[in-house]
Amino acid sequence: MSDDAPRLDILVRMLTHAFDLAFDEALADRSSTRAEFVMLSRLADSHDPVTWEVLEGSMPVGYGPGLLTETWNALAVAGWADEVDGLRVATQGGREALDELHAAIDGIATEATAGIAAHDVEVAAEVLRHMLDNLDD
Repeated sequence: MSDDAPRLDILVRMLTHAFDLAFDEALADRSSTRAEFVMLSRLADSHDPVTWEVLEGSMPVGYGPGLLTETWNALAVAGWADEVDGLRVATQGGREALDELHAAIDGIATEATAGIAAHDVEVAAEVLRHMLDNLDD
Protein backbone atom coordinates (compact mmCIF):
# COMPACT_ATOMS: atom_id res chain seq x y z
CA MET A 1 0.00 0.00 0.00
CA SER A 2 1.41 3.36 -0.91
CA ASP A 3 1.71 6.15 1.65
CA ASP A 4 -0.86 8.13 -0.36
CA ALA A 5 -3.53 5.41 -0.23
CA PRO A 6 -6.46 6.08 2.07
CA ARG A 7 -6.42 4.13 5.32
CA LEU A 8 -9.89 2.64 5.15
CA ASP A 9 -9.45 1.04 8.56
CA ILE A 10 -9.01 4.46 10.14
CA LEU A 11 -11.94 5.91 8.19
CA VAL A 12 -14.15 3.00 9.25
CA ARG A 13 -13.23 3.56 12.91
CA MET A 14 -13.94 7.28 12.58
CA LEU A 15 -17.30 6.59 10.92
CA THR A 16 -18.19 4.03 13.60
CA HIS A 17 -17.31 6.57 16.28
CA ALA A 18 -19.46 9.22 14.59
CA PHE A 19 -22.41 6.78 14.36
CA ASP A 20 -21.94 5.87 18.03
CA LEU A 21 -21.91 9.51 19.09
CA ALA A 22 -25.05 10.25 17.09
CA PHE A 23 -26.81 7.22 18.60
CA ASP A 24 -25.69 8.22 22.09
CA GLU A 25 -27.29 11.63 21.46
CA ALA A 26 -30.53 9.96 20.34
CA LEU A 27 -30.49 7.86 23.52
CA ALA A 28 -29.75 10.88 25.69
CA ASP A 29 -32.64 12.78 24.08
CA ARG A 30 -34.87 10.00 25.41
CA SER A 31 -33.07 9.72 28.78
CA SER A 32 -32.05 6.19 27.88
CA THR A 33 -28.89 4.07 27.71
CA ARG A 34 -27.48 1.43 25.39
CA ALA A 35 -28.15 -1.26 27.99
CA GLU A 36 -31.79 -0.17 28.17
CA PHE A 37 -32.03 -0.20 24.38
CA VAL A 38 -30.64 -3.75 24.25
CA MET A 39 -32.87 -5.08 27.03
CA LEU A 40 -35.96 -3.37 25.64
CA SER A 41 -35.14 -4.82 22.22
CA ARG A 42 -34.92 -8.33 23.70
CA LEU A 43 -38.26 -7.88 25.45
CA ALA A 44 -39.96 -6.47 22.35
CA ASP A 45 -38.56 -9.25 20.15
CA SER A 46 -40.19 -11.87 22.35
CA HIS A 47 -43.75 -12.71 21.36
CA ASP A 48 -44.47 -13.94 24.88
CA PRO A 49 -43.51 -12.67 28.33
CA VAL A 50 -40.17 -14.07 29.52
CA THR A 51 -38.68 -15.09 32.81
CA TRP A 52 -35.84 -13.08 34.30
CA GLU A 53 -33.50 -15.98 33.55
CA VAL A 54 -34.45 -16.01 29.86
CA LEU A 55 -34.08 -12.23 29.61
CA GLU A 56 -30.74 -12.31 31.42
CA GLY A 57 -29.52 -15.13 29.15
CA SER A 58 -30.44 -13.18 26.03
CA MET A 59 -28.28 -10.19 26.97
CA PRO A 60 -24.77 -9.75 25.54
CA VAL A 61 -21.75 -11.09 27.39
CA GLY A 62 -20.42 -8.59 29.91
CA TYR A 63 -23.78 -7.40 31.18
CA GLY A 64 -23.41 -8.37 34.83
CA PRO A 65 -26.19 -8.82 37.41
CA GLY A 66 -25.84 -5.29 38.77
CA LEU A 67 -26.15 -3.64 35.37
CA LEU A 68 -29.05 -5.90 34.40
CA THR A 69 -30.96 -5.07 37.58
CA GLU A 70 -30.26 -1.35 37.16
CA THR A 71 -31.36 -1.52 33.53
CA TRP A 72 -34.55 -3.40 34.37
CA ASN A 73 -35.40 -0.90 37.10
CA ALA A 74 -34.88 2.03 34.72
CA LEU A 75 -37.16 0.45 32.10
CA ALA A 76 -39.83 -0.24 34.71
CA VAL A 77 -39.67 3.30 36.15
CA ALA A 78 -39.95 4.74 32.62
CA GLY A 79 -43.02 2.58 32.03
CA TRP A 80 -41.31 0.81 29.15
CA ALA A 81 -41.32 -2.65 30.76
CA ASP A 82 -43.42 -4.44 33.32
CA GLU A 83 -43.46 -7.60 35.38
CA VAL A 84 -46.69 -9.58 35.23
CA ASP A 85 -46.99 -12.76 37.28
CA GLY A 86 -43.21 -13.03 37.51
CA LEU A 87 -42.74 -12.63 33.75
CA ARG A 88 -41.14 -9.64 32.00
CA VAL A 89 -42.72 -7.80 29.09
CA ALA A 90 -42.23 -4.65 27.04
CA THR A 91 -45.15 -2.27 27.46
CA GLN A 92 -46.82 -0.47 24.61
CA GLY A 93 -44.94 2.66 25.68
CA GLY A 94 -41.70 0.70 25.56
CA ARG A 95 -42.45 -0.58 22.07
CA GLU A 96 -43.20 2.96 20.93
CA ALA A 97 -39.94 4.22 22.48
CA LEU A 98 -38.08 1.43 20.71
CA ASP A 99 -39.73 2.34 17.40
CA GLU A 100 -38.58 5.94 17.93
CA LEU A 101 -35.02 4.78 18.56
CA HIS A 102 -35.05 2.65 15.42
CA ALA A 103 -36.33 5.66 13.49
CA ALA A 104 -33.43 7.67 14.95
CA ILE A 105 -30.99 4.98 13.78
CA ASP A 106 -32.49 5.15 10.29
CA GLY A 107 -32.21 8.93 10.41
CA ILE A 108 -28.54 8.71 11.35
CA ALA A 109 -27.87 6.42 8.39
CA THR A 110 -29.81 8.73 6.08
CA GLU A 111 -27.87 11.74 7.33
CA ALA A 112 -24.57 9.91 6.87
CA THR A 113 -25.32 9.14 3.22
CA ALA A 114 -26.81 12.53 2.33
CA GLY A 115 -25.44 13.80 -0.95
CA ILE A 116 -23.93 10.44 -1.91
CA ALA A 117 -25.27 8.63 -4.95
CA ALA A 118 -26.95 5.30 -4.16
CA HIS A 119 -24.52 3.53 -6.50
CA ASP A 120 -21.54 4.95 -4.60
CA VAL A 121 -22.98 3.73 -1.29
CA GLU A 122 -23.48 0.28 -2.81
CA VAL A 123 -19.88 0.21 -4.11
CA ALA A 124 -18.51 1.34 -0.73
CA ALA A 125 -20.51 -1.37 1.05
CA GLU A 126 -19.28 -4.01 -1.39
CA VAL A 127 -15.67 -2.92 -0.91
CA LEU A 128 -16.03 -3.12 2.87
CA ARG A 129 -17.68 -6.56 2.66
CA HIS A 130 -14.83 -7.74 0.45
CA MET A 131 -12.28 -6.43 2.94
CA LEU A 132 -14.07 -8.29 5.75
CA ASP A 133 -14.04 -11.47 3.67
CA ASN A 134 -10.31 -11.04 3.04
CA LEU A 135 -9.63 -10.79 6.75
CA ASP A 136 -11.92 -13.70 7.70
CA ASP A 137 -9.74 -16.16 5.79
